[in-house]
Amino acid sequence: MITSYIIEKSSDNKWPTHDLTSGQYSGSYDGIDISRHQGRIHWEELSNVKRLKFIYVKATEGTSIKDPWYEENIKNARKHQIYVGSYHFLTKMPAVLQFENFRAVYDKEKQNLLPVVDAEDDGTKGLSKSEIQSLLKTFCKLCKSYYGHTPIIYCSESYFKDYLSPEFDGYYLWIASYNHEPVLPGKPHYDIWQYSRHGRVPGVWNWVDLNRFAKNRSIDDIRIN
Repeated sequence: MITSYIIEKSSDNKWPTHDLTSGQYSGSYDGIDISRHQGRIHWEELSNVKRLKFIYVKATEGTSIKDPWYEENIKNARKHQIYVGSYHFLTKMPAVLQFENFRAVYDKEKQNLLPVVDAEDDGTKGLSKSEIQSLLKTFCKLCKSYYGHTPIIYCSESYFKDYLSPEFDGYYLWIASYNHEPVLPGKPHYDIWQYSRHGRVPGVWNWVDLNRFAKNRSIDDIRIN
């Protein structure tokens, strides 16, 4: 997923004003994840993509940041009957305060899919393995307690190996690996694979992450309604 940011949405709400991508449209994906970096999406065009099964939308980051396109993206995904979910970008700040930021934005009734917590080096740099695990476990427990669902954990293959294995083996895992199919230590198997961050998709005027389900997974495995 796109890492952290501090810039607010451009005053020109037509951003981007022209197609920043080139080449053939991507294939073989099941879903995409979006944030302010994709700008204004042409939802009518995107909704006609038959292979598109889900979209995850960035909601929040840390203790205070809300993605400025979040509500519009959620509204339009629902309007066009696309399965949609939300994600939080984890930082080093206290888990309780991060969850409060997410809770203030996330409305379970407007989602079809399990929430996601996005754990990356850019967000947790400087924390030890035990500190990262404690932070993530607390956030997940708060989410489970309040919403009744444990979030999917998104991270890279190397991040999981370095910081989360084996303590998070039993969680739903969304793994980023751009050169090969994810191979995780021990027993766990990924549920969603982010295999590209350079996808070209109809209706999106900027490059977008591409994701596909594991062979034994489908949209029904991550649905909440």
